[in-house]
Amino acid sequence: MIKKFFHSLNTAGARYLLISGQAAVVYGAATFSEDIDLWVDPDDQNWKKFRKVLSKTGARIYKLTPKLSWEFVLKGHGFHFVFPSGNMEPEWYLDVMGVVPRAGGFKHAFKRKKIYRTAWGTLPVIGIRELVELKKTRRLSDYPVISELVKVEYEKLSRKIITRQDWQWILSSSFEAEDIISYLKNRRALKIAGQSNRSCLLLCIKAVKNPSSCSAHALDAGKEIAAEIESLRLKDKMYWQPVLDDLKYLSSKQLLLPKGARLSKEV
Repeated sequence: MIKKFFHSLNTAGARYLLISGQAAVVYGAATFSEDIDLWVDPDDQNWKKFRKVLSKTGARIYKLTPKLSWEFVLKGHGFHFVFPSGNMEPEWYLDVMGVVPRAGGFKHAFKRKKIYRTAWGTLPVIGIRELVELKKTRRLSDYPVISELVKVEYEKLSRKIITRQDWQWILSSSFEAEDIISYLKNRRALKIAGQSNRSCLLLCIKAVKNPSSCSAHALDAGKEIAAEIESLRLKDKMYWQPVLDDLKYLSSKQLLLPKGARLSKEV
């Protein structure tokens, strides 16, 4: 059923990107994700193609979903669907957005996409660096995944010469002190880190230069990283608050699509 859905999307020429948990799974930075999350190009004609495929493949409303109107797409709402089980497959869940936080516009991200062959067919997957930004959410569990994504990118880059810009991204994106310390064993990375104002990097430099007190400095770096994470979680909360307020209003006015309703071409 999932393979059929993606085949229909590709046949219709809809532009989309696999994002969030399943994208992390594709990159090998996570082992499991319950839902499938898609970022769909918020172009009106593209969205119409996407709605048509949803209707044809039996999508039903799952929860907290407003009408699939241009207004709510551009406001950054998420649209949540469930597909019925069939042909020995369990039901599965799909979350869709037209606008996502922090990852730049869709056109930019689509140019930087990666194409992967999966069990569901050949799919366009959001680039690692855009995925890292997208994963800076309120969920604490996302930050170890981010660090794993950084490792994946580092391992790919280490097969060639790592540029200054690449090192800056690696050192600014990881949220694991032990990983950062391992990166700083590279002399160029150590020099670049010394020019940063990221507090945890400066502590990790001390850990590298003073092996006898490495554990203490790593612990302090971990505390700084935890403070960074809390700041990012707050920013994510602030980003989503207008959307949540909108959902509360729509729910109070009974304007959300009813759970379990079959998706028509018009909604």
